[in-house]
Amino acid sequence: MRQTVAMEPISRRLFLAGSAAVVVVAGCSDDDDNEPSGSSPTAAASDPAARAIDTADVPDTTEGSTPPAPTASPVTDAPLPTQPAIVLESDPFTLGVASGDPGVESVVLWTRLAPEPLATGGGMPGDDIQVDWEVALDPDFAEVRFTGSTTATAEHAHSVHVHAQIDTGNAYHYRFHTGGHTSPVGRTRTAPSMSGEPESVRFASASCQHYESGYYVAHRDIASQQPDFVVWLGDYIYEGGAGVVGQNDNVRTHGAPEVTSLDEYRGRYALYKSDAHLQAAHAACPWLITWDDHEVENNYAGGVPQDDADQPAFAQRRHDAYQAWWEHQPVDLPPPVLGEDFPIYRSLRWGALMTLAVLDGRQYRSDQACGGATLDLDPPCAQTFDESRTMIGEAQERWLFDELNASPATWNVIAQQTLFGDVTLGGAVLNYDQWDGYPVQRNRIVDRLASDSIQDVVVLTGDIHFAGTGIIRSGGRGTGTPVAVEFVATSISSGGRIDPGVTAVVQAIPDIVDAELEHRGYILHTVTPTQWQAQYRMAETVKQPDATMFQHAIYNIDVGTNVVTIAEGIVRG
Repeated sequence: MRQTVAMEPISRRLFLAGSAAVVVVAGCSDDDDNEPSGSSPTAAASDPAARAIDTADVPDTTEGSTPPAPTASPVTDAPLPTQPAIVLESDPFTLGVASGDPGVESVVLWTRLAPEPLATGGGMPGDDIQVDWEVALDPDFAEVRFTGSTTATAEHAHSVHVHAQIDTGNAYHYRFHTGGHTSPVGRTRTAPSMSGEPESVRFASASCQHYESGYYVAHRDIASQQPDFVVWLGDYIYEGGAGVVGQNDNVRTHGAPEVTSLDEYRGRYALYKSDAHLQAAHAACPWLITWDDHEVENNYAGGVPQDDADQPAFAQRRHDAYQAWWEHQPVDLPPPVLGEDFPIYRSLRWGALMTLAVLDGRQYRSDQACGGATLDLDPPCAQTFDESRTMIGEAQERWLFDELNASPATWNVIAQQTLFGDVTLGGAVLNYDQWDGYPVQRNRIVDRLASDSIQDVVVLTGDIHFAGTGIIRSGGRGTGTPVAVEFVATSISSGGRIDPGVTAVVQAIPDIVDAELEHRGYILHTVTPTQWQAQYRMAETVKQPDATMFQHAIYNIDVGTNVVTIAEGIVRG
């Protein structure tokens, strides 16, 4: 459980059609099995020292997020507390370690005790368990700087959320001890001071990791790149039932029916987190995480499920899903309470270089208009333009502009889930689950970016399973004033249907600079005071765990322009 108070909340499928070509790109679509991905043994080695992340060649850059107000401090430069008289027969650290929500002087350290991760209760006794933690300057823990102890409670699946108060702008290594076992070693860092502008920051944005659809080749690559942090844009798990290996292009299986209860969601997270590539990416750096729909149910909207028949039990299901999400993520938030909002929107600040606002586009949204139609080339129904309809809610919209207007940073980033830019075709809304289905609020946000003179805005997007780059304009698509650039990351492994010729249709939509619809991967961003560089990294295939990665393209934004250009094309090998 948490040691201190939480950070104060601060703030789909895409269907494209043309007369001769149609694309259906699954918006981080449905669902995979108990078998890990057959990858690097690093994250599963029994020797803790052997599991340390190799950081010999990693520069000690500075980076992080808006810090919470702590209520307690960890013991500094002190010996570890004495362990209670408990011995766990099997290694409880099967799900690895993670860190997240880096602040100027803090970061959340996470693990979950689960010697039998796919069993109900994780194979743990029903007692609360003391867990010790330590933070060091080196992966061998010869220079330990911070230590402490916390309690992993049975109520919260023996998950651990340590709000570790450590020094500003430094890289560290951390690990946990309990029951005679030591966890793998993770690497983390804090944010730089607000008073300075770092020379650069390097981070990844990614989403949509359907377990059955493919191996996590991109996570292996993220771990090798060792960025300063990862921004996760949703669909960490998929809730759907088990597919069959070899059918529908599945390489793995969820091995269980669709999940709807707390224990079932816990089991699904445990399955996903058993993947060694995913564990390695978490251990490489802190993550800043939001959700989309599949953490609960495909295309749900606020308190409305996709299927009306599910409505009577949906409030409990959503709460259980939110609790399991909290239990399995390194977030600086309190656990959710049934019947209450669970605000997860928050911001990360990286000195004077970057303010990054992370949105929640699911919990507060209105139900999809027009029956949630997709691939419908008819004119949109009148409900689409109802001014009361919202994607993120009024309070979150106010918070967003409070953050952006108060930002001292050079770059202002909006990290969110669904395609933000206008991709209507002949006026038709092709997917009412995307921002095109909520045009009143989207246009109001875009116009206010212009009227408030908020500079150098970058929108980071996931969900739709293809890579794209576009310009956001106030005053009309193709002709208005550019106010932001949108970088859409393709999925880690989730696939979609692509018909021949569709790429040309997509690229012909005004303000889309480029699109890549075939491969899976992520974006590696390098940001300086004068330029933003986005490198689209793709896997040759996600059907083989040892597949190679390649660079699709690099896109640049020069500060002060809101215009993106292609700097480099495909590089393989």
